[in-house]
Amino acid sequence: MKYIFVLLMLPLVCIGEEYQWADTCNRDQRSMNTCAGEMFKFYDQQLNALYSKQMKHLQTSSRKTALKKSQRAWIEFRDLDCLYEAGKREDSGSIWPLIHNSCLADRTKTRVKELRAFVACRDNGCPY
Repeated sequence: MKYIFVLLMLPLVCIGEEYQWADTCNRDQRSMNTCAGEMFKFYDQQLNALYSKQMKHLQTSSRKTALKKSQRAWIEFRDLDCLYEAGKREDSGSIWPLIHNSCLADRTKTRVKELRAFVACRDNGCPY
């Protein structure tokens, strides 16, 4: 049980850090694909932690609903935008996971910055 708690808290510890592309990520296409997937997971964990933190802070159901709707719309946009950028998997070959996951990571990193601003703003008297 103790280990589960530590694993659940890990994303909160990582908030504010940048993904570090390891030296082993540039060995071959497989390693680059794997690292791009890890990079996306890294930023997605930060995103989820910040989203949860902001949802817990919001006082009214209307504000919570607004954030929930905007987040769902943003996820749909991110996913469709990255599918457009990466193209069809069958047309791209073995590099497709690298392109697709790098796009997902990049878009998610940007959203992390936006959510981080919402969380920080409340400390400075912002309405949300």
